[in-house]
Amino acid sequence: MAQRRPPFLFELFCLLADNRRQEAEILREFLANAGISPFDIIIVEKAGFFRVLVYFEDRRAVEKIRQRVNRFLRGKLRFKIKKIKNENWKVKTAKNFSVFALTPKFDVVPSWKQRSYRKTSRTPIIIDSINAFGTGLHETTSFMAQLIERQKGRFETFLDIGTGTGLLAMIALKCGAKKVIAIDFDPDAVVAAKQNLKINHYPEHIARRGDIARYRAIQRFDFVAANLITRDLITYKRQILSAVKRNGFLAISGIMIENYPLIRKAFGVKSLRCINIKKGEQWVAILYQKVQ
Repeated sequence: MAQRRPPFLFELFCLLADNRRQEAEILREFLANAGISPFDIIIVEKAGFFRVLVYFEDRRAVEKIRQRVNRFLRGKLRFKIKKIKNENWKVKTAKNFSVFALTPKFDVVPSWKQRSYRKTSRTPIIIDSINAFGTGLHETTSFMAQLIERQKGRFETFLDIGTGTGLLAMIALKCGAKKVIAIDFDPDAVVAAKQNLKINHYPEHIARRGDIARYRAIQRFDFVAANLITRDLITYKRQILSAVKRNGFLAISGIMIENYPLIRKAFGVKSLRCINIKKGEQWVAILYQKVQ
């Protein structure tokens, strides 16, 4: 018998005024570190305002997180709780997702806006499912896409760790990769990635369930991309580096500005040469080459 969905959910939200993207991203990072899956943290931008959303079935759990966040922010920003009907909130979020230029060479186009999409000089990538992190709207995903794009034609094998929607895997395919593997520990993300690969006419089997904590690469790759939070990048550094070929590339992101020194220290090893750094207002992405 199918499990019944609870009739109500508890929406934990924070409304931020104009030009407050930095605060929204800080909240995303804090919530992820508090144990909430990044795929369940939604940032919606509409009419210049940012809304950070998380949904819970348990009132006690949402209240606990709210108190923790409010203590961390010392009252500067406050989360509120609203009881709502259990609708498909991811579908509702999709209404606020539109066409945008991801990099100089690629547009991201929601499948439900294909008919109205006007072709540009950039190549469109269709996103059919946003049931995962990595639509390209987040600064870290955009940085990673740019780092991959700049190495076009210089890699044939590609591993995407924490693939989310599969967007970076598709960028790699469009940049000349012959073999791509995209892994994620979250089953919803794998489903989303498979849907997005299919609508872009790529094999669905590229996306698969995989936990970097237990991942053992059966081969090494010309290019490895890992868009994870700082804690996971450092914790699983050995597993990540083991997947990179000699002279291959490693792109990492999910790094907040204040965590940049920690990452530079952790990845400042003789086997890696830093060849590109992208810094935004709040996030950093780094491209390395494995030299030995």
